[in-house]
Amino acid sequence: MLYYRTMNASEHKLPELLAPAGNLACALAAFDAGADAVYAGLKRFNARERTENFSREEMAKLIAYARKNDRKVYVTFNTLVKESELLAAAEELAELNTLRPDALIVQDLGIVRILREYFPGLAIHGSTQMGLNNSAGLAMAKELGLSRVILERQTTLKELEQMMKSRPPVEVEIFIHGALCCCISGTCLLSSWLGGWSGNRGKCKQPCRRRHHSKNGNGFFLSSQDLCTLEILPKIIATGVSSLKIEGRLRRADYVENVVSAYRMVMKAESEEEFREILPAAKERLSHTCGRRWSLGYYTPDSAKHLIKYDAMGVSGLLCGKVIAHSRNGFEVSASRRISLGDTIRIQPQSGDEGPAHCITKMSLNGKSVASVSKGERCFIHSDKEVPRGGIVYKISERVGDFSKRIDTLPEWKPPADLEVFVSCGEFRVKCGGIEWKKELSLSEAGTRPLLPETIAKEFRQLSFARFTCGRVSAEITGNPFLPASVFKTLRKEFRDYLDRHGNAETAEQESRKSLERFRRDYDSLHAKPDKRPWPDCAIVPGRKHPEFTEKLRIVRELEAGPAPGEEVLLPFFIAENALEHVREALREYVKKGGRVIRISSLSHLSLVKEFPGVVVKSCMPMPICNSMAVQEAAVRGIAMVQAWLELERTELEAMISKSVLPVEIYQYGRPPLLSTRAEIAAGDRMTDLRGETFLVEHTGDLTQILSEKVMSIPPLRGAAAGLYDLRHAVLHEKKTSRFNFDFRLE
Repeated sequence: MLYYRTMNASEHKLPELLAPAGNLACALAAFDAGADAVYAGLKRFNARERTENFSREEMAKLIAYARKNDRKVYVTFNTLVKESELLAAAEELAELNTLRPDALIVQDLGIVRILREYFPGLAIHGSTQMGLNNSAGLAMAKELGLSRVILERQTTLKELEQMMKSRPPVEVEIFIHGALCCCISGTCLLSSWLGGWSGNRGKCKQPCRRRHHSKNGNGFFLSSQDLCTLEILPKIIATGVSSLKIEGRLRRADYVENVVSAYRMVMKAESEEEFREILPAAKERLSHTCGRRWSLGYYTPDSAKHLIKYDAMGVSGLLCGKVIAHSRNGFEVSASRRISLGDTIRIQPQSGDEGPAHCITKMSLNGKSVASVSKGERCFIHSDKEVPRGGIVYKISERVGDFSKRIDTLPEWKPPADLEVFVSCGEFRVKCGGIEWKKELSLSEAGTRPLLPETIAKEFRQLSFARFTCGRVSAEITGNPFLPASVFKTLRKEFRDYLDRHGNAETAEQESRKSLERFRRDYDSLHAKPDKRPWPDCAIVPGRKHPEFTEKLRIVRELEAGPAPGEEVLLPFFIAENALEHVREALREYVKKGGRVIRISSLSHLSLVKEFPGVVVKSCMPMPICNSMAVQEAAVRGIAMVQAWLELERTELEAMISKSVLPVEIYQYGRPPLLSTRAEIAAGDRMTDLRGETFLVEHTGDLTQILSEKVMSIPPLRGAAAGLYDLRHAVLHEKKTSRFNFDFRLE
């Protein structure tokens, strides 16, 4: 095995260790344990809305603390946004632009556009929810203005190595630890289909953790094990990725502290021998976390094959007992391991559905209050929550140190002011929102250790102003000046004193307000543009045969079906890195034969179709177009027609169409895949959950897809340019149908 530290230090440095933070305690625990950065969300527009999340004031304090301690904070804004939410989303983005986090993690194409056009100072990271998994996607991310991509979690280690060898134009971040979703990121419709709670909007009800019935028996056929990459971490680091991400914003501070500590231990190893010595201790540290069984996820073929243990309940935590009795003020538990005050437990129903969580504040043994109970004892846990009868008790968090005093002493937020620093041998100059301060110098040339822009930025971020805090810092160095530390310290102090005396500089808050008002004006004036071209209804059909009625429609075929020139071609939404060249060749053959319409189902496809400037490009599910801002971005990228995201309800579809600058197609009929995965599913060709919902299991290439027994069928929509009939897994006039979210509010 090639050990990462054998590489030349000038060519390769350790990647960032990035930890989850569901609240301030988790963030402080992560930094204490050795995290370089944390990612966290506000109360709305983030993919973990079930966790505590941050208020604006808490986020401001976290960002100020991180900047003071040379750490980073990335804010999650990684959900799909409906048309009616765009103004609220823009207001939140303006707030974030004021707070100046180090980056925003984004999924929605419309939000990418708003950030780039109205808040260009905020760095953008492409969420794993964008589903980018190949070098074509990384190239497209750069064009969109993203500085980093968080790769889709079903990317293999071999594919990662291939991508990184091509020197991608953006930073690459990957998951190294935590819970895994069975579905390819950004494409899951299962929770939404079963009740309108969208996993793409942070509302997932985790139906994949439920028990299902099949002809092969009963089991948790969609419930994957957790990811743990400690054993292959050197190989991952050797690829040259920029950031190693730990999943877990729903977790508590004890989990974050233990996981970050374990991975930091391994990252400190300086040889393969030292790595092998440290590994057992790191694993032991991880054993204190409450999670599912560990695996290598999708990184190796063998792990992906055995990722789903359908005979084990898909819940996280340490099994610690069973509920054996109930009363009005609590419940009795037969303990199978130690349980203590301060522990957080989850009481799991036998169905596999998510059960209620409870932090133990009072417990009794034989009528007397106790601080803990041991294996084999029966205790009474005082609670006003209703718990499932016969529920299985899992410990999901243990008591940790109290962070409340540290949180109370975090510095108050001050409006950030951005600095532009210019240094030469003869001058030191700083601009700040209309104010300019400068000092003449007479510096000599530097030797072998030149002054670096990042050094200047780091030192300025440590400054404490009376009315401001330091925002973004850019530095431009002319020549090769030698700036002694003592002189630099004096210059910073003089500038700080000057700004405190004359500090009428425009702050980030004022800048954000102006940008928000500009967005509001532009949005109010946005209206649909009439398109007089006739856009035919289309049908996606399998193979060369198709029902007679489709002769009235334009035919769409998947790339592998060999479409004729008069037909449209649909690109597969998931293209592995080693299949990219095959797809390119197939597209060239299609265009060479006279093909003129290509449907893209992933952002990565935009890189592929650039080679064919004369073709008509249409978007298709599962590429989500949810709002008029996303439509505008699609138009800029050369897309001629967009397909509206099929999760949306009628009112949101109509609202988007009313402001769309492109013709909009509606997915009217078909069985859309509710879940697509590279994992092996042992359920046969059909399975049913405990609520009686039946699903079909289809194996296509190296993907397995879960489809509903019911067919999605919605009526034509006023204002839509065309309709799409997806007949890959359906035939016309089926009796069991569903209108999906068409008549209801999508959460």
